[in-house]
Amino acid sequence: MYSDRYSRQTMLPEFGDDGQEKLADSSVLVIGAGGLGTTLLYHLAAAGVGTIGIADHDIVSASNLNRQFIHFEEDIGTLKVISAARKLRQFNSLINVIPHATAINKDNAYETISQYDIVALAVDNAQARMIVNDACVELGKPFVDGGVNGFLGTSVFINPHETPCLACLYGTELPPEERFSAVSPVVGTIASIEATSVIQYLLGEEIPLSGNLMYYDAKAAEFEKIQIQFKDGCPICGGKAKA
Repeated sequence: MYSDRYSRQTMLPEFGDDGQEKLADSSVLVIGAGGLGTTLLYHLAAAGVGTIGIADHDIVSASNLNRQFIHFEEDIGTLKVISAARKLRQFNSLINVIPHATAINKDNAYETISQYDIVALAVDNAQARMIVNDACVELGKPFVDGGVNGFLGTSVFINPHETPCLACLYGTELPPEERFSAVSPVVGTIASIEATSVIQYLLGEEIPLSGNLMYYDAKAAEFEKIQIQFKDGCPICGGKAKA
């Protein structure tokens, strides 16, 4: 059914033809078509995820190009979702790409997220993270989150009602918005970790990052995995696993 395109991964027992069909029948919403989104989107498209949604309201600028390699110089001034969708369709004509030219907010989060099997967060906006966390917990949708600041990065996989949520991890008080530094290889590493967790979920495999925070220090070339705990009385997930 599938061409030689996927032959190197269907060799693996975790994939095979059945796994490849699972990916083809799956849908992922990537929120953010910037640095993290670049690597996430290419990995998901390369793996053969059948439907990829991209949500972003921003336009391409010259300052994006040190790490957002889904965008080219000719795309400066273009909506990121349009630029990214065009590249993915050229890269893999077997998949469906749906651009959502909007910021995810309280008014559209539930409707947009409900259309997909899983969400991959690729933004540096704390408010957007918490909006997605709230919606995913309410909808029972798993999601993976990543963040980068210079040579440091984190990633965590949240499976609502089975693992603690982002409010358990970070609290509900939003920090002031700030612009974070970004180094392309570090951004790519965190996004690759996110993409791996998404693919593991879609294949029905164990997800090592489920309920765990992965911390990456690129300067020290060190990874650390920390189990996150339910926060008593968490106003979002209740602070406990579903019985």
